[in-house]
Amino acid sequence: MNKIKIIALSLLLHPIISFAQSAENIPDFDIDKKRLPPYSIRKVKPYEYFTSFEFRDLNGKTWTNRNGLNRPLLILTGKWALRHDIRKWAHYLALKYSNFCDIIWAFNPDSTEYANHRKKNEDALRNFSIAVPVVIDNHAIIGRSLKIEYDIPTIIGLTNNNTLGFVYESPLNNFAKDKLELLMFTKLFGK
Repeated sequence: MNKIKIIALSLLLHPIISFAQSAENIPDFDIDKKRLPPYSIRKVKPYEYFTSFEFRDLNGKTWTNRNGLNRPLLILTGKWALRHDIRKWAHYLALKYSNFCDIIWAFNPDSTEYANHRKKNEDALRNFSIAVPVVIDNHAIIGRSLKIEYDIPTIIGLTNNNTLGFVYESPLNNFAKDKLELLMFTKLFGK
C-alpha cells in the first residue's frame, strides 16, 4: 500500500518538479522594478503641461521632466523600421539646435520583435550610431500622451516650462527643415 502511495505522489509531483527545473531555461522578460504608469494617460494638447516621465538613456543619464526642464527638449520618435530617417533627423537637429535645447530619441520597443527584451533592444540601439542620446520608452508614455503614430518620424517640442510646444511629423527634407525652424522659434523660443 505504501508503494502505491509513493508512486502516486511522485506522479503528481513530477510535473511541478519538472517545471521548476525547466524554469531556468525561460528567457527573462523586461519587468521594471518601478511602479507602472497609469493604464490611461491624459492626452496632452498644445500649451498644456506634458505627462511626467523619467527615462534613463543608454549611457546612464536620467532624462525627466518631473521638476521642470532646464532647457527646451526635442523628442524624436518613430518605429524601428524608420531608424535611418530618425538618424538623419537626429544629426540635423544636433548640428542646428543642440546649443539651444536638449534632444533625445525616445524609442518605443513595441515596434520590434524584441518588445519584451530590454537587453536585446539596448544591444541593437548601441550598435546603431546616432548623434543624440537614446532612451527606451517601454510603456509608450510619449506616444500615449499624444496619440501619435510611429509610422513617420515625429519631433515633439517641450518648452522649458514643461508644456507641449508642438508635434511635427515629417521625413527630413528642405520643406520640413523650414517648417521646423518656424515651429522652434515661434512655439519654443518665442514665449
